[in-house]
Amino acid sequence: MGEFAVHGGDFFGAIGIRLDELEKRHDVVNADVLDAWYGPSPRALSAVREHLDWLIRTSPPTHAEGLRQVVAECRSVSEAEVLLGPGSSHLIFLLIPRLFGGKRVVLLDPTYGEYAHLLGQHGATIERFDLNGPEFRPSVPDLIEFCQQHEGLILVNPNSPTGVALTLAEVQTLVSSLPTNYPIWIDETYIDYCGEGQSAEPLVQAHPNLVVCKSMSKFYALSGLRVGYVVAAPDLVRTVEPEIAPWSVGLLAQLAAAEALRDTEYYEARRAETATLRAELEATLTEAGFEITPSTANFIMFRVESAEAMVAEAEKRNIFLRNCDSLSPRFKDDYVRVAVKGEPFLGRLKLFFSSR
Repeated sequence: MGEFAVHGGDFFGAIGIRLDELEKRHDVVNADVLDAWYGPSPRALSAVREHLDWLIRTSPPTHAEGLRQVVAECRSVSEAEVLLGPGSSHLIFLLIPRLFGGKRVVLLDPTYGEYAHLLGQHGATIERFDLNGPEFRPSVPDLIEFCQQHEGLILVNPNSPTGVALTLAEVQTLVSSLPTNYPIWIDETYIDYCGEGQSAEPLVQAHPNLVVCKSMSKFYALSGLRVGYVVAAPDLVRTVEPEIAPWSVGLLAQLAAAEALRDTEYYEARRAETATLRAELEATLTEAGFEITPSTANFIMFRVESAEAMVAEAEKRNIFLRNCDSLSPRFKDDYVRVAVKGEPFLGRLKLFFSSR
């Protein structure tokens, strides 16, 4: 097995990677990954249940043409700007080498570790824009000045592991301040937790150097189905689309994603609930004496005396947390990230942190 970037998912060790004892999942708090604490849209579940046998045994539309139409309609972009794939990670692996290979590329530090790992495999030089705690919020003017010294920008917004987000107005200022031939990639995996109207997708039409990467895994609670897309200039979409294998997005995934995108009322309610649950967890961490980074997403990063020790102690109780060391070379066993959970798992997390 080759070398991979470090990710969460250690909780599968307690469930079993053979997937033959899935009932164990009820005993495990999988707060080391950022999957939604709630279920998918009832509309999506109903449609899948009604047609499940047929969905499993039937080949999907070859290039997810119908889902592309739904994405364009629901996100107010052109169909020609939409490129679908089997999860945003697939599109990241496809497009990042093409756009940034061999360049001097700006990454926020800390940020999602897969980008540094992938850039390193494709001859890019990583230029780290250091963020300082406890806020870990980038200064947009300083970031613009730093980017102008280099050749490309990859921005995760809201950032992971911090949960800190730039507003759409700040993103527009950033994008407009860089040259039109300067590649900009914005990963918006968690943007929907910030509320309506914060996505940079509409900016692509005026800025063909911008690519907005969208995952339907986290906010839409479809992680197991692997659906993602990018919004990019039509020329880039046309060039890259032949490299996407036919039938790459399964039929069950296409149907569930389309119904989820249409169910805005359900997901807005879940966004509001997530904000309430996050505030409860933040209060618990603060009362326990931890220094937290205020988050806009479905997770919280906080400072500890020893991340390794805390993660190990939590695991003894079947609670899985993320040691953030792999997300910044400046982190030295001092930051942990926890996903927001609903009851009863939120209660178990609060009890654990309160006892520290």
